[in-house]
Amino acid sequence: MHFPASNSPFPQFRREVRWSGMATQADLLNLAMEYHRAIPERIRRYLNGRGIPDPVIDLHLLGWNGERITIPVFDRDGKLAFFKLAKDPEDPAAGPKMLTPAGTHAELYGWERVRVKPCRIVICEGEFDRLVLESQGIAAVTSTGGAGVFRQEWAKEFEPIPEVFVCFDRDEAGRNGARRVARLLSQAKLVELPDEVGEGGDVTDFLVRRVKGREEFLRLLQDARPLTREETSDPIGKGRAASGKGARDDVQYLKSRIGIEKLVGRYVSLRMRGENYVGRCPFHDDNDPSLVVYPKTQSFYCFGCRKHGDVVDFLREMEALSFGEALDVLRDLAA
Repeated sequence: MHFPASNSPFPQFRREVRWSGMATQADLLNLAMEYHRAIPERIRRYLNGRGIPDPVIDLHLLGWNGERITIPVFDRDGKLAFFKLAKDPEDPAAGPKMLTPAGTHAELYGWERVRVKPCRIVICEGEFDRLVLESQGIAAVTSTGGAGVFRQEWAKEFEPIPEVFVCFDRDEAGRNGARRVARLLSQAKLVELPDEVGEGGDVTDFLVRRVKGREEFLRLLQDARPLTREETSDPIGKGRAASGKGARDDVQYLKSRIGIEKLVGRYVSLRMRGENYVGRCPFHDDNDPSLVVYPKTQSFYCFGCRKHGDVVDFLREMEALSFGEALDVLRDLAA
């Protein structure tokens, strides 16, 4: 189902959204308020069903831009940086569950929690999971870049917090990402979700779908463990193949494991055109689909802005990552 907004008083984001920036913080905050006021009752009910009650929806200014749920993300200085866009639960079309505007970089969602230096904080995976924990009175943050992106400069801000727990999804990518975060934070402990949430289960599965409560989650925190010596040294091959032929082989292996159409599809809605995929380019203001993804050559090319490359190039451009950081993310995705 598509929900047009031709009578909407505020500007719309496309599904392939580009963050062009606005003149002032006042403009952004006004837009966030307009989106928040426009949130349909059915979207509130959906969020309530995901364990996010109305007071949390209102506090965090969740909204609606006519096509997607808007999640305002503030930077460490308290300025509205951009909106994450969650897919309409009633939209049957294929497309990413979450969109991040091009031109933005991975940010920590929940800086306001870190700034006050609580005695305990949970680093989780996903904006909605973070809000579910907040709804339970548990301070939480998440990276907008997913399990594979947690910047070293963020880690310094956690040093004064005595108890830091990392609770990512119960899959290989989540486990690898959690270990990477824990390596950056000496006081961090890993929280393991139980088997009952299933493979790929997350915080929402535990607290909402399995109807567990706050006390049960706090018991998981009590059982959390620090990294083992082996995990601390090099748990996921971060130091593997640092140079020479081994490095080239490592890169080629990762490229062979990650289909470029799947990676690009995490950010852009793609549709088949012959043997290839097309979509609106996230790197420029693309009114007509000019991005082509070539599965056979595992490459992409934009006929508008001329950006091109492979999975590593696309990921680096989207998330402003170094080459090594991009490989770490791909390792998690390939796990």
